[in-house]
Amino acid sequence: VYEDSKCNPKDGNAAAQKLINIDKVKIIIGGVCSGETLGAAPLANENKVVMLSPSATSPDITAKGGDFVFRLAPSDAYAGVVASDYAYDDLSLRKAAIISETTDYAQGLRIVFKENFEKLGGQVVADETFNPEDTDFRTQATKVKAANPDVVYIVPQTKAKGVLLVRQLKEAGVARQMVTAEVMIGRDVVKESAADVDGMIGVEQKFDDKAPKAAPILAKYKQDTKEDAPFPAYMSAGYDAVHIIADAIAKSGYDGEKIRDYLYAVKDYDGAVGKVSMDGNGDVILDFNVKQVKNGELVTLK
Repeated sequence: VYEDSKCNPKDGNAAAQKLINIDKVKIIIGGVCSGETLGAAPLANENKVVMLSPSATSPDITAKGGDFVFRLAPSDAYAGVVASDYAYDDLSLRKAAIISETTDYAQGLRIVFKENFEKLGGQVVADETFNPEDTDFRTQATKVKAANPDVVYIVPQTKAKGVLLVRQLKEAGVARQMVTAEVMIGRDVVKESAADVDGMIGVEQKFDDKAPKAAPILAKYKQDTKEDAPFPAYMSAGYDAVHIIADAIAKSGYDGEKIRDYLYAVKDYDGAVGKVSMDGNGDVILDFNVKQVKNGELVTLK
């Protein structure tokens, strides 16, 4: 049984209402986005229904997700630190501008990047936001150019908004190093918009797409869809979520509290996404890579 929670808290809550109250599910694999996960979390906790997300990354999930919400993607609390560390330490850039979308995911990254960059000794000279429905970013681009930063950290929720934002920044004459998160270095973005994102540096979770479990999944996806998996780590985590939940059910039945306890005890599970261990917050423990788009290819920098 599935529902489309449309990547936002309101629809996430509505989807959870239907799944829990009408379909009587005991486990939800999802959400994909942070906003929908946070929107569904109160209902999941209230009804002792386990949620296991393959890709929700907002730091707020650690603090507000509750005892029945788990994830197989590492928190942006770490991704934002990796991005700001790289800009400050490795690139020796001292003035940053931030442009972010007003979603849970993007704001989580924005806050962590800003706090860590300033803590390192850097200065955030512009901090601009835009709404999910916006398509004109010229005002933000003009302000960023006037602030004269060394680096621009952009955090869109979706690739379409991100590519449009990058184009308008370039049109405004912003010729600075751009740093971003995983959305803008998704394999589909690099392939379809190579010229727009060339030179961009992005942070994504560390992942081996040639690992014994991951490679066959991604090959099957390409065989079925005739395209590469855009976010191979998240899709592999979706595969792992099904198998981990199946193991939990085999051991504990459909008892929400027992499944919750099973997930907290997961350690060194050999998954497609890598070695999976859960911490005391229900967050997976995984590392990050820093990559750069060069001539239509992703090159690992760190």
